[in-house]
Amino acid sequence: MPDAPGRRGRRGPVSVLLPLISILLFSAVVVYIIFVGGGREVEASGPLPGSSEDPLVTKSYVESYVNARIQEVQKKFEEELAELKKKISELPAAQAKQVILAIGSTTAYVNGVPHVLPVAPYQEPNGTSMVPFRFVGEALGAKVDYKGETSTVSYTLGSSSVILKIGSRKAVINGTERDLPAAPRLVGGTTMVPLRVVSEGLGAQVRWYEATRSITITLATL
Repeated sequence: MPDAPGRRGRRGPVSVLLPLISILLFSAVVVYIIFVGGGREVEASGPLPGSSEDPLVTKSYVESYVNARIQEVQKKFEEELAELKKKISELPAAQAKQVILAIGSTTAYVNGVPHVLPVAPYQEPNGTSMVPFRFVGEALGAKVDYKGETSTVSYTLGSSSVILKIGSRKAVINGTERDLPAAPRLVGGTTMVPLRVVSEGLGAQVRWYEATRSITITLATL
């Protein structure tokens, strides 16, 4: 039956919806491929983050990381230790200071090295050994001072101090006044002082050897 006039070319609802449905299905397939199919491709190319195969959580990776940090710390420690050893090696060697003098001899020894004295040690009538003040003080490492206006001489070594006055039998040793067996005196411009009291005031040990008429002064150092 021929179409009725005015109805030719009109489409029904189904024919209109079909293209729209096709477009929606095609779009859905594209979205699936991009977001789901693509995710599977990522999984195929590498381990899933957080899985047991993830290198961030594998035992070998953790061990490698820990060992690398240990090596860094060990290297830094060795560098600091080497620097400390270098500084220690640059410090002067700690040893006891030893001074050997002999009555009547101008040769003295400091840790085995000979020195010439300006005046030879001698003994007073009462047996007190007199020695050059400056030489003994400097040999023991003390700071030596002389004040001409007061005719006083002094030693300073750490917390120890000895103050003497030429011609006086009074001395101040470590803040305490003490009597000397003989007064300090000038001999040829050199101040001679009683050996034992002065040396022991600095913490030194003094030994007298009658056979050789020699004296050994030993001062331990830290």
